[in-house]
Amino acid sequence: MSRRLLVPGAALVVAVSLAVVAFTRDESPVTVDASRVDASATPGPTVPDAASSPSSEAPAPTPTPSVDPDQPSLARMAPLRIDPASGLAIGDPDAPMVMVTFESFGCLWCGMFHRLTMPMVMEDWVDTGLLRIETRIMPYEPRAFPGARIAAAAARQDRYWELAQHLYPFIAGDGEAPVGRDLTDDELSAYRVRQTEEALLAQAEAVADEIDLDMDRLRADMADDVTTAIVERDQQVAWQLGFTGTPAFIVNGVPQGGFAGPEAFATLLAAVLDASEG
Repeated sequence: MSRRLLVPGAALVVAVSLAVVAFTRDESPVTVDASRVDASATPGPTVPDAASSPSSEAPAPTPTPSVDPDQPSLARMAPLRIDPASGLAIGDPDAPMVMVTFESFGCLWCGMFHRLTMPMVMEDWVDTGLLRIETRIMPYEPRAFPGARIAAAAARQDRYWELAQHLYPFIAGDGEAPVGRDLTDDELSAYRVRQTEEALLAQAEAVADEIDLDMDRLRADMADDVTTAIVERDQQVAWQLGFTGTPAFIVNGVPQGGFAGPEAFATLLAAVLDASEG
């Protein structure tokens, strides 16, 4: 019998284990029903011309194709997909799996995922054509808004992924992921400093020439209404799904919330690929 999960925040930290257990016990996988998600409030053009004015008419909601209620599939992702020209997607458009992520540069655990797990994801799954990643920007707390605005503004120059290689490791800091424990006072204090707009922009400035990032445009776009609309739209999509923290992922309809190391995440991706129809 199929189990569907509209993911509550409290369940996010165990979503990967739930998914793996469901697959290994030959049960139906835990999946998200995104058919009622309204992601149609899309801002105007973001790449390549940020100076263009927003469209006065939002596109119609993406229809959800008929899906097997028991199986992960690409069809499940239709309501969550982003504009290919948004600067926030990477990987083969025809990949058999799509992963929509909710994250931002102001999130410690997003940084940990990108520093420790994303290299494996890119090498084994994205670069091999098995996975496409489409990112939605979600600041999980007020302190994460500067990082969210920087991420959305960088995407408007098609430089989100280039800047991500630098800002996510920066926000994560050094050392192992603090799994199963609270941050020490010193760690928390240092993290709060790294979350600030000043600190994040300083890091972006340091690599701007290397990644061909226009800092004047970045600062202007950060204050622009289109950037605000991108962040607000993606927050609403996340909340409709029940996500309250970052990072959060949906792969062919299967949710995973919170940090997962390379081995656990590879297990999830392999299970989803094996169970996906089509």
